[in-house]
This record gives sequence, structure tokens and C-alpha cells, in this order.
Amino acid sequence: MNRVSRRQFLARTGSLAAGALTTAAVPHWAWAYPLGLPPGIQLYTVRFDIGQDAPRALKQVAAIGYKEVEPAGFGSLKTASEFRKALDDSGLKCPSAHLGFDLDNLQKTFDDANALGCTYVTCSVPGTMIIAAQLPASADQSSASQQAASQQRQQQILAPLTPGQFEKLVDVLNRVGAAAKKAGLTYASHNHTMEFALMDGKPGYEYLLAHTDPALVKFELDCGWTTVAGYKPGDFLKKYPGRIKMLHMSDYLAPQSGKPISPLTSAGTELGTGIVDYKPIFAAGKGQGIEHVFVEQFGPYSRMSQMEAAKVDYEVLRSFPG
Repeated sequence: MNRVSRRQFLARTGSLAAGALTTAAVPHWAWAYPLGLPPGIQLYTVRFDIGQDAPRALKQVAAIGYKEVEPAGFGSLKTASEFRKALDDSGLKCPSAHLGFDLDNLQKTFDDANALGCTYVTCSVPGTMIIAAQLPASADQSSASQQAASQQRQQQILAPLTPGQFEKLVDVLNRVGAAAKKAGLTYASHNHTMEFALMDGKPGYEYLLAHTDPALVKFELDCGWTTVAGYKPGDFLKKYPGRIKMLHMSDYLAPQSGKPISPLTSAGTELGTGIVDYKPIFAAGKGQGIEHVFVEQFGPYSRMSQMEAAKVDYEVLRSFPG
């Protein structure tokens, strides 16, 4: 008898046979998703829909097939408790959330995370906790003036971190991590490209991994931004096992020649249509302590709506072996 792969066997015998291979301890989707983890989505991907009608959008996300979500704001809802109810109504779990961090009032952040049912309280842009980005109020309150100030603030936040900022950020992350632990949560740090500025001749992201307290600070590796910055996500997974607990699956078009590497100059795209190769990333992630995987997509959404893109990304996610 010719030997066939598990995927071929499941394809030939259909869903009933696939169901027969599962057990009560191993959900049916565990065979078909990367690292055997529930398919997740960072809700920034469908931010327009969440902003218009969050309960409806969450039900659409669940209908696509996603099991876990990571919010980035509450959209049309006002509170974490309201958002939690919408999650429960949709049958979705929320193991992590991107929330705002005010170092003078961290309890508000922790209360929201606990209300959502999170394990991880995650900062999307950790540099905001150390960068004095509040510009002086302009005497001219025109919309043009306010827009210019907002753009300048965004450029400050997304600029490459300096060696001094990396050193300061280590102290802040350890402080926030300790406070999160007391609140029954685990702090996680998400990256863009600015964390890969050089520090002591190495990417600053590695400096953060090496100098923060492993018991207090975990990481959510955005594989897309890491690739845009010129590094291989799998290298960090192998070198720092157990420190990176979550992955973001995002994809980007190749950076335009002559333009700086930055979130402000990189165009997002559907998974599988950009520069990120996920096969070696998932191969490197096996046995490294990854607990959650979230699809995330940035704009522009030139070919389809945000929710349609979420469907395409889900199908790509499902195509990877478990």
C-alpha cells in the first residue's frame, strides 16, 4: 500500500474521518493550524467593522473560523465589560489585548484586561511609555495645526529607538511586568520596526530580550515587521525559547527603494502576497513555548474590504500544517 501523508488522508476521507482522529483533549482544529494553536486575529485588521458595530463584527469574525481575538480598542462599545459580553455572545476567547499604558495609572489597564478575560496585557508600541510625545499645545487651534501636531507625534513614536531609550525601556518594562504580575496578568511587548535599531552592534530587540526579567516580561513577535526590518523571526524564536509567547502573522509589500524602514512607509497586504515566508518561522517556533497566533493586516485595503481580507488571511492560516 502506498504511504500517504496525514493531510492527504484527511482530504480523501473527509470531515468524518478527520473528526474520528481527534480526541476530547485535542480539538478538531488543532490538526490544521500552525503549531496546533487556535486560529486568532488581531482586531486592528477589521478596525472599520469594529468601529461601526463591534458585536456584529465579532460574530462575523467567529463565522469566518477564528477562535481567539486580540482587541486594539473597543470600537463602537464603550467599556471592556461591554466588549467582553460581545465576545461571549460570539463564542470568542480573548487571551491578549493591546491596551493603553499610563505609567501613573496602570490599574485602569489591568482592570480592562481582567474584564476581557486576558492572560496577557500587551503594549502595541512600548516606546510610547518612555517617549515624551506630548507636543506643546498650539495657540492656533485650527484643524490643520492639530493635524500637523498629530503627525509629528506619530513620527516621534515610530522613529528608531536610541541606545539611551533602549536602556530606559528595559527598566520600564520590568516595572510594568512586576505590576502586571501582582494584578494576576502577564505583560507582553509587541514590536514594529523601531525596536530593531542597533544597540551595541546588535538589533535593539535582542537587547530587550536579553536584559528584561524573564519572569516578568514576555514578547509578542510581529513576524511581518521583523521581516521588514531586515531580520529573520525564527532566529529570535530559537535563541530565546520561552520568552516569545505570541506571534503576529502579518505580511507587507517590499519596502520602496530609497525610503526609510518604518511603519509609516510600509504597505500591508494579505498573507502570502508579500515578503514574509512563514514556513521557516513556524518550523523554528515548534517547541519554543508559543501559546497564541494572531493574524494581523495593515492597510491599504486596495483589493477588498477589511472583513474580506480577514477571510483571505484565515484561509492562508489554515493552509499551514499543524
